[in-house]
Amino acid sequence: MSPFELRFHFIEVMITWQGRVNASHLTKHFDISRKQASATFSKYLSKHPQAIVYNDTVKGFVAKDIFKRHYSSGEFSQYHSLINHGQQAIFTSVVDVTIPTRNPQPQLAQPILRAIDNKLAIDIGYTSLTTPEYEDRIIEPHSLIFDGLRWHVRAFCRKNMAFRDFVLSRFNGEVIDEGKAQTDSVEDKLWHQTIAIEIEPDPRLSPAQQRVISDDYQMVNQKLVLNTRIALLNYLLKRLGLDATNDDPCAQQITLTSSSKALTKPYHY
Repeated sequence: MSPFELRFHFIEVMITWQGRVNASHLTKHFDISRKQASATFSKYLSKHPQAIVYNDTVKGFVAKDIFKRHYSSGEFSQYHSLINHGQQAIFTSVVDVTIPTRNPQPQLAQPILRAIDNKLAIDIGYTSLTTPEYEDRIIEPHSLIFDGLRWHVRAFCRKNMAFRDFVLSRFNGEVIDEGKAQTDSVEDKLWHQTIAIEIEPDPRLSPAQQRVISDDYQMVNQKLVLNTRIALLNYLLKRLGLDATNDDPCAQQITLTSSSKALTKPYHY
């Protein structure tokens, strides 16, 4: 996006979720002058005169009845991504829970990314809970995966002769090139096949409690369909808390439907 488009995106996100946006918001977030902020609003209005209007009561621009977004999607995630990302924090009522994400080190990520970009096979040390000491693995990586807590490498493993996931932080970064990869990512069937799973409120809950959970997840007829690559299924189930059954239905909250349990059984471990 151009600088103006980034500001247009900000304007639309703020109007969507805070109901208004003004020059102070722009100056604080982008560290620009009020003159630049005014020019931004003028340029936005010249392109979309029917979208927003200045409201003296709230001291800011608000959406007109026929407001349409051109630079944003209307998803809350876009509002969330603005939090504390500007030059000065302007969001004080939204707080993230800090979790210990395992960020990869550059010396670990660089050889993996180079191998992905150039479709190479590499010999690299890897450690695991079953093999605590580094063991040489020849892998042919094709993708990185972020499961919400840590990064994984999707690669063909010549030791196992299969496509596997490896935790990125468990490589040692010491690489020996093994030439061009002998497999192609299109051969990774579970990566290219998708599966649709259906979740529902835990049937052990009362009807009233099930309605609460259904509303929480914006379900339709107390069902919600989620699509994912089969290779990523277990990460999704873990994020949803569906990798194990809790004896307390209020803690469990959601479950896979019976048909989805049968559908995912071959892939769920």
